[in-house]
Amino acid sequence: METIAKDMKTSENRESNLLVKHCFELCKELGISKILAFAESVQDQRFIAKCQDTEAVILLARNEALLKKAIVKKWHIIRLPDQDITRTDQFQLGLLFSVLNDLVEVDETVFCLTGLVGSLRLDNLLITNLKRDNKWFRKHTFDNVPSGMLRSQEFYRLIDIALKFAKQGREGKPIGTIFILGKTEELEPYIKQLILNPFKGHLKSQRSIHEPDFIETLRELAALDGAFIVDPNGIVERAAVYLSPPQVKDKVELSGGYGARHTSSAALTAVTDSLAVVISESSSSVMVFYDGSPILELNMI
Repeated sequence: METIAKDMKTSENRESNLLVKHCFELCKELGISKILAFAESVQDQRFIAKCQDTEAVILLARNEALLKKAIVKKWHIIRLPDQDITRTDQFQLGLLFSVLNDLVEVDETVFCLTGLVGSLRLDNLLITNLKRDNKWFRKHTFDNVPSGMLRSQEFYRLIDIALKFAKQGREGKPIGTIFILGKTEELEPYIKQLILNPFKGHLKSQRSIHEPDFIETLRELAALDGAFIVDPNGIVERAAVYLSPPQVKDKVELSGGYGARHTSSAALTAVTDSLAVVISESSSSVMVFYDGSPILELNMI
């Protein structure tokens, strides 16, 4: 049994090694200068470091411990939420964060290396380009992207919370809710409190999305109809808010099959400078809207 496990490990190492080798060979042939790698194994990181020449490597990682273990200090590191998402979504999110941090141009093609989450080996290659492969970035100029808001820790934190809720649900049942990130005074004309605001009168420090103990309160309140309103500093101002944006069909780009939660969120972002992070109760997917259109959609494994 021990011999079989050892042989399997040797085979997996050889697969990863060959994949990395061919990846760098293809980079040279295609003139691609940047590689995004979701490599949780130190051994895989060694394979990449061994083959790296002039290419820039951006390491995608889910936890602080792995970030500190990165064996090549000159590599750029993008931290992903600590939830299991598909290979494609790993790179969609990693590429977006890379563009927002000025590591990759919006229309630049990059090579992606990944493996099944938790397998500790590389088994997949992907060539992608944010502008080519993301409908929103094909139709909008990058100057219109709310880079300050998207670069913020608040946006990253909301993505992390949304993925956690989508994965874990509440008491065994799926969660469906909306987080609106924006200035309350700008949103005021288009929102209505469905019930008494459960956050009114509480200290700001107690209702910050960065406060770990507060997350379970959000999970419980997600059972209420309506949306959460989160200010640019990460303070949750309201819960159970009804969204009533005006009908702006010419500004909203959303394919069929989505319900009121998605359509109202898209419409609200079309008339305000806000972001909407929407968790689908039926599919447990997480979608981010800005300027009336989805800029990111993530699906749980």
